[in-house]
Formats: sequence, C-alpha cells, structure tokens
Amino acid sequence: MATAGPTTLGQVPTVAGNAADVALPSSGGARGSTGGRPALSWEWARRVWNLFTFWNVVPIIGLMGFVYLYGFADSFYESIAIINLQNSSSMSTSLSSMMGSSLLGSTGGSTESGEVMAYIQSPEMLKILDKKFHLRGIYSSPSHSPFWRLAPGASDEDFLVYYQQMVTVTQDPTTLLITINVLDWDSKRAQAISKAVLAASTDFVTMLTQTMQQATIKYAKDQLTFAWNAVETAQPIDRPVAEAELSSAEQAMASAESMATQQVVFLIPVSNATQPTDTAVPDALLDEAGVLLVASVVFMILHLLAANVRDHRKI
Repeated sequence: MATAGPTTLGQVPTVAGNAADVALPSSGGARGSTGGRPALSWEWARRVWNLFTFWNVVPIIGLMGFVYLYGFADSFYESIAIINLQNSSSMSTSLSSMMGSSLLGSTGGSTESGEVMAYIQSPEMLKILDKKFHLRGIYSSPSHSPFWRLAPGASDEDFLVYYQQMVTVTQDPTTLLITINVLDWDSKRAQAISKAVLAASTDFVTMLTQTMQQATIKYAKDQLTFAWNAVETAQPIDRPVAEAELSSAEQAMASAESMATQQVVFLIPVSNATQPTDTAVPDALLDEAGVLLVASVVFMILHLLAANVRDHRKI
C-alpha cells in the first residue's frame, strides 16, 4: 500500500499533464482553424476567379450568342413603304396675319407630317390593324422565340410598345419623305400590314384636310359675325370704324372660302409597300459583334472591380 500510494500519486500528474498536452493543442488548433477560414475562402475564391480569364469567358459567351442567333432567334421580313405629304394651299400674307398661320397650315406639310407619323404609331392605328390581322395573337404566339414574343397577358400599354417596335416610322429631315418599316415573321403579311397602314393613313389625312377646312371657314365666319354685331351696336361716332372692320371681315370670308377649296393635304406613295423575299432582321453578324463587345466590356469592368477589392484586402 505504501508503495502503491506514491505510485498512484505520481501517476496523477502524469495523466493530468498528458491531458493538458492533448487539450491545449486541440483547443489552439480549433481557434487557428476558425481564424484561417476567411483566408482559405479568399484563396479559394481567388483561384476560382483566375480560371475566368478573358479568353475563357468572352469566347464562350460569343459562342452562345452565335448558337442563339443562328439556331433559335426568330427571323423577320421587312416591308418598306415611302410616302410624301403635299399641301396645295397657298395663302396670302394678309390673310395669314389676320387668321393665324397655325389654322391655315402655313408650314406646307411639316406639321401634317408629324401628325401622320404620330398616328401610324398610335393606339388608334393599332386597333385598326389588330381588328384586321389579330396582331395580339400573332405577336404572342408560342411558336415564336420567348425572348421576342409578346406576353400572352400583356397590357394594352405593353401591346402598344411591342407594336411600335414592329411598325416604325421615320422622316428624312431634308426631303421630308416618310418611311414606314413593318416587321413580321411572314413576308406576305408584312406587306399586307404595310398596305393597311397606308390606307388608314390616307383616311387620316383626308380627315385632317376636312378639319383644317372647317377650322378655316369657322374662324372667318366667327370674325364676320363679330363684325356685323359691332356695326349694329356701334355708336354713330364709331360706326365708320366698325364698317371698315366689317368690310375686312367680308373680304377675309371670301378669301377663306376660296382657300378652303385649295387647302388639301395629299398623301402620295413614293414607294408602295414591298413584299420582301429575304429576312432582314436580325443582322446576325452585327448582333454577334455586339454580343462580343458587350461581353468584353462587362468582363473588363468585373476584372477591375476584383482587382480593386484585392488591392484593398492587401492594405
């Protein structure tokens, strides 16, 4: 027992010492592992990022764009029509100053051109075309690319925006000729829509002419009525002035009636709606170049941002 006692007592420190030796490194190792995780995570992220080099990323994106453009993208036919607006009215300077150039269309067609262009892309024109061609159903058909077709439950506003991408109108600033471009998946339908746009625009110009003529006559009649009332109610001392104004109003009325018969806006087709024989949109080569350019720019921006983060981490 005496021998066992020291032996037992001696073994206790040994065991405790071994436990301490085991526990301390284990505890320290755990803390070191936890403290090292951010460094390891950053190192892992850095190695992964280094795999995404310019020559790995951009060509792959370009290849994806090439496959989509040549394998899955919809192709559109483009029907083109060119029109010109001419105004036959020729008003005198005196009548212009008296009645106002805006009422008489003194700009010779530039104002009317803007109105016609706005009408072609207006909801009113879309209603006419949708009723005739069922454009909403055509534009939202599931047979078209999901990246381009109209959503089945699209609002009227979205429908109009989509239509304005399919039917565009531009004007040459020098010749004032108006060009109408109609895109469609079917060549004949593209031409038919273009012809319908021309027909509806012609009706609109006719209505515009009638409105201008009515406004011209109405203004002159109102001035004449005002002058007659002034003469009837004028005092003797003011009567000569009122009669002179009445005489001018009568002359203006005669001139307005003559002008109204000449104040006509004509829509003249310079080039009738064409029936395309080949697709025009998309331009695959140009679009592919755009994909590569955008991919390159985005890659360089991300690369600079990553380099900036890395530099700040070093600091």
